[in-house]
Amino acid sequence: MQIQSQTGVNQLADIIAVIRNQQGAGMSSIDGELVLILLTSDRAFVDQQPVMLRSAIAIFANLAPGHYAVIARHPSLSPTEAVQDILLGSNLMIGVKFIYSETERQLVRIEVQEESLDV
Repeated sequence: MQIQSQTGVNQLADIIAVIRNQQGAGMSSIDGELVLILLTSDRAFVDQQPVMLRSAIAIFANLAPGHYAVIARHPSLSPTEAVQDILLGSNLMIGVKFIYSETERQLVRIEVQEESLDV
């Protein structure tokens, strides 16, 4: 669903999920299996994709504003699913960074950053 402003310009937004270790390096796979990022809205499945091998990011572009949950999933991580709820507004890019202790494979924290896409 695309939302249009009164000027007729689409008011879409993007979510970028990033997997990092505590030193800030990309952590795309564990035991040869990529980390999977899932996106839900109001508990309904929207999309999923593995993070990119080189950058450890997943990009969900051209989303309608609304409530979303960004979920990082991998069977070797603790917890196996980490969830961050966000409210996505028009013309925004929200970055969700999941930071893990690489040796323990334990979630350390989740950081959220918001940037305007207005020109």
